[in-house]
Amino acid sequence: MKSSSIKKILLLDDDKIQKILIEKRLLKIDSGVGFVYFDTPGEALDFLKSESVDLLLVDLNLPEMSGWEFVREAEKVSPNSIMILQSGAVESEEILRVNSDKRISRIFEKPLSESDLRSILGL
Repeated sequence: MKSSSIKKILLLDDDKIQKILIEKRLLKIDSGVGFVYFDTPGEALDFLKSESVDLLLVDLNLPEMSGWEFVREAEKVSPNSIMILQSGAVESEEILRVNSDKRISRIFEKPLSESDLRSILGL
């Protein structure tokens, strides 16, 4: 099996079902990928102040702040992380915004499929 250059992923999503689905699918694809999960932006930002991750997978609809606000704050503490957004319903305005924002690599509609995760990991 091909190995990904992504070794550690942080998932920020207030939907714990998404956490379970993504974690199971990731382990099936590449059991060597580290995975951390937070359901609030504040906790995720605190983590990023002391730990590095290769990829931030961020829900757009969060408590405390939006996914867009989180990206702005995360960039300050984790500028080298790849940032990917996800949402239950991806609107065309969000796609245009992602395409014009150099910080964001892509946006996916939830739930992420195994093929979505393979694409994210570059496998």
